[in-house]
Amino acid sequence: MNVNNSQHESEKTRELTGKVALITGASFGIGRATAIRMAREGACVALLARSPDRLAETAQLAEQVGGAGCSLSIVCDVTHEDEVIRAFNAATHHFGNLDIVINNAGSMQNAPIEDCPLQLWQDMMDVLATGYFLVAREAFRYWKKNARDGSVVFVTSKNAIAPSPGASAYSAAKAASQHMARCLAEEGGPAGIRVNCVMPDGIMRDTTILSPEQKAKSAARHNITVDQMDEYYRQRNALKVSIYVEDVAEAILFLSGPRSSKITGAALTVDGGMAVAYLR
Repeated sequence: MNVNNSQHESEKTRELTGKVALITGASFGIGRATAIRMAREGACVALLARSPDRLAETAQLAEQVGGAGCSLSIVCDVTHEDEVIRAFNAATHHFGNLDIVINNAGSMQNAPIEDCPLQLWQDMMDVLATGYFLVAREAFRYWKKNARDGSVVFVTSKNAIAPSPGASAYSAAKAASQHMARCLAEEGGPAGIRVNCVMPDGIMRDTTILSPEQKAKSAARHNITVDQMDEYYRQRNALKVSIYVEDVAEAILFLSGPRSSKITGAALTVDGGMAVAYLR
């Protein structure tokens, strides 16, 4: 009897019990880690990404910790307006409500400005600026139409405020999404809609944001091998730590849930301490 009561109490005190979260880029990396973390805290999770096979893997992992039926997989390209609208309709119809939106879908392509093709620039803007805009817009529309409060977290980057050489397109797109979040915090405040950012840096494990080719190019710029990249990033931050997708998921959980109910317009760095990215 005591064990059962303890289990019941544990269920009641999970941070996101009764909440519904929509997560873009949920097929791998930060999105997958966030889905698992939120499901563990009792949330139902709508998982958006372009890869149905990887979405199915994320859904299985989420339901292992959150229970059967806690996830919904929706194949969606966030750069397509009609697909984003369809995904929101599917998620809200299936779960009946929506409380949290995580703007996380992304990719990273780098090139020196003189070698940067227009298509690379456009790809970065399409996913990291336009995609974030389309997702945030549907969230605002849903919450304002239904007179509900809500929480949006933008996964941006250290590069949003401290760009790196050879990454002008990526950095500019991340800066655009971060400033958009600031604007939306102002717009959403009177309606009880919070908008915050998480700014990771230097994640080498369990992420697909860098293709093997991009990793090789990045390593070459630092005169190291690909196998040395994690140690390189660890040594360059103040705490001398490696950053993992689970660390970013923890920050996202905090900013999306009740512990941060009086925080909006904020940006939380998850980088081990990069002086160039200290907010002033």
